[in-house]
This record gives sequence, C-alpha cells and structure tokens, in this order.
Amino acid sequence: MANSKKLTLFGLIGITMAFFGTVRSVPTLSITGWTQIFYMLVAAVLFALPIALMSAELSTGFPEEGGPAVWVKKALGEKWSFVTSWLLWAQMFFGMVMVASTVGVLFGYVIDVPSLSSNNLFIFAVILISYWGVTLLNLKFDMVKIAGGWGSIIGVYIPFFFLVGLGVAYMIKNGINPEGYLADFQASNLLPDFSDLGSLAYLSGIIFIFAGVEISSVHANNIENPKRNYPIAVIASVILLVIFNLIAGLTVANGVPMGKMELSNITQPYMIFCQDLGIPPIFVNIISAMILIGVLVQLSAWVLGPSKSMIKVAEDGNLPPFFQKRNSKGIPITFVMIQAIVISLVSVMYIVVPDVNSAFLVITITTTILYCIVYALIAISAIRLRYKLPEINRPFRLGKGNGLMWFVSILALLSVLITIIVSLIPPSILPESFSTGYVIYQVVATVVMVGIALVIYKFKKPSWKRK
Repeated sequence: MANSKKLTLFGLIGITMAFFGTVRSVPTLSITGWTQIFYMLVAAVLFALPIALMSAELSTGFPEEGGPAVWVKKALGEKWSFVTSWLLWAQMFFGMVMVASTVGVLFGYVIDVPSLSSNNLFIFAVILISYWGVTLLNLKFDMVKIAGGWGSIIGVYIPFFFLVGLGVAYMIKNGINPEGYLADFQASNLLPDFSDLGSLAYLSGIIFIFAGVEISSVHANNIENPKRNYPIAVIASVILLVIFNLIAGLTVANGVPMGKMELSNITQPYMIFCQDLGIPPIFVNIISAMILIGVLVQLSAWVLGPSKSMIKVAEDGNLPPFFQKRNSKGIPITFVMIQAIVISLVSVMYIVVPDVNSAFLVITITTTILYCIVYALIAISAIRLRYKLPEINRPFRLGKGNGLMWFVSILALLSVLITIIVSLIPPSILPESFSTGYVIYQVVATVVMVGIALVIYKFKKPSWKRK
C-alpha cells in the first residue's frame, strides 16, 4: 500500500519540470545569441546539478519540514539557519517585483496598446496594483487552491508550447534571420566575449532559470528506489530543461531583430512570429491574456508560501511577537503586509532606472545573488553534516566515502562565487552613467539583507519564543 503512494521516476521528472516551466526567462536567454548554449550548459552543469544532488542527500537524511533552514541549522547552528530562512523570504522582495513587472507589459498587449510595455510609470503602477490586489485576495480566499492547477496549464504550459512551435515554424520558413541575434555565425560566437565584461552579467539572469532547484528535493524521500532514481530524475530534468529552453531561446533570438530584445516582454516574439506566419493579431492578445493569468497565479502562490515559513521561524523565538500575528484564517498577516510594503518600495527601481529592460535585469540579478548566498550555506552544510552526523541514514547518498561530496560541494561553491562576481559587473545594456550606481546598489542590497538578519538574531530575546 505504501508503495502505491511512491512517486515514479517519470512522476518526479514531471514535478521537477513543472517547478521551472516558464516563458518569462526566455528573452534573457535569447539576448545572448549563440552564447546562450554555453551559458545554459554552465548554469546546468556547474550550478543546477551540484545543488540538486546535494539537496537530495540532505532532504533524504533530514526530512523534517523546513528544507534548507533545517539542514543549515543542524550543520552551522541557529544563527545561520535564521539567515537562510530570512534570505529565502527577502529574495522574494526582488523576485516578485520582477514577476509583477511582466503584468504591466502583458496588460498593454491584452488591451492592444503595446506602447505601455515600455512606459516606466505604467509598469510601476501595475506592479503596485497587481501585487496589492493578489495580496488582499489571498487574505480572503485560498487563491492557489482556486486557480493553481488550471492557472499553470493556461499561463505556462500552453504559451510555452506555442512559443516553441511558432519559433520552429518561423525558422523553417525563413532560416537564419540576417537581422536577428543568430546572424553571421562564427564558432567564436559560442563563447562569451570576454573583452565585453558587461555581457557576462546575463549569465546571472540565466542561472536564475534554475533558482529554486532544491525545491524538488522534498520529494526525494517519496520516490521508488531514491538511490538509483533520484539522480536519474534530476539529470534527466536538467537535460530536458536545457533542451526546451534552448529551442525556445534560439528561435526567439532568431526572430527578434538585433538590439531590439525586450527582456520583460515575452509577448514580443509571439507578435513577430504571428505577423510573419500570417496568424491574426488577436492570437497575440489571447496568448498575452493567458500568460497574464499564469503570472497572477504565480504571484498568488508567493504571497503566502514564504511568509508561512517565516512565521514558524518567528514563533521559534527569532523575531518579536509583532511578527507572530495571524488573522482569523491563520494567515501570517504581519509578514504578508511587510512584504507588500517592501515590494512596493523595491518597485520604485522602475522609476529610478532609465528603462524597463535595465530595471528588469538589475532586479533579476539581485534575486540571484541572494539565492547564491543560500546555496553557499547549503554546500557548506552538506559537507559539514558528513562529519558532524555521519551515522544518519541517507537513502540517497553521494558516493560511499566523502570524496564525491567534497567535489560536488566545492563545485557548487565555485559556481556560486563566480555567479556573485559576474553579478557585480555592470550589464552592458546599462548606461555608462549608471554603472557605479549599479555596483553600489547590488552590494548595498546584499549587505543590508544579510545584515538585517544578523542584527535581529544578535538582539533576539528569550521572551520572543511563543509559549
């Protein structure tokens, strides 16, 4: 009976793919042209695979609810566990601004006024309206339960299927577009242009495609024969994600004219493909509306998810009683309201930064840096727990001895370090005048987010613990 509840190998591959199914990241991939092949392979092999495999061992050995915060607590103590929980909550401030910004872009196409997609003030206003809207709805209704399943199908899978299909049809009809990002192919185009360090910042945006790769590890205990099937599922999922993203990324890079890619505007390639293939423009309006539904459902899922984790951290005595308040439905009202206010403040970036494209990339990179700090803590914890708690049964284990775990952990730490360094290089699409401000912003945002957690922990009181 217990066995019938076990996930099959293909079931886990499907779940893992579902976590990362999105069309939003395709323009960030496409703008790098042929180099996206190199970037995707680097992101998959050096970033996604090591972190997913380490997380699998940790989640099977320490299956308690809480994931990364539990692993770090057992390895490095409560302080760094709190920092981990805090950063997984804080990254959402930037990540949700990025996600909500696409609502404004899509809405412009739904109502057939595309010019709104590049209007900073309009994007800023829509971020505020959409995020506060889904926040207030979630206080009254379980929006993920109401719209989660069909929202993903309508807003993610169908648009992704059409994007790939239209892109392939466009390429079959036209070949390589001489005005696109794939024109004038040379073997050197497959590698980054190291003379233009600003272009390396796109690697950070591409790595963000795999951010959250540790989430699927929660199912590692629930799969048939985890020792054999989990690594197969992870490797197969990463390979499939690389293939699907590259097909979408290369076809979009082929269709959009060089220098015209709009990073936050996934509707742009649909419009180009439909126009070329003679598909009525109303199709673009319909697809935009479908993706818009998917984005709003995703926003809804994030409104409550991280805040529910954080209130457990608060009730353990890491935050004052003010943070431990719930409404009549048990929703952590303080966290939900704080995140809405902070997200509103972060969205001011869309007024400060010169154009929508730049703001979108800058905020994507901030989110990636915060994730990288969490992944560094996970990598250190994975190796530390091998020596601190060697007797724990690990249904999925990296190697018989400790050698393979050392190799995978060091690989993960190196990839995280490289990602953070690359993230601090001002992207080439930013105006020269904003370059210094960019570096200051990224350093300050990171230091402040980590610093707040350390300060709160230093001054925490025993009376904060919920009785």
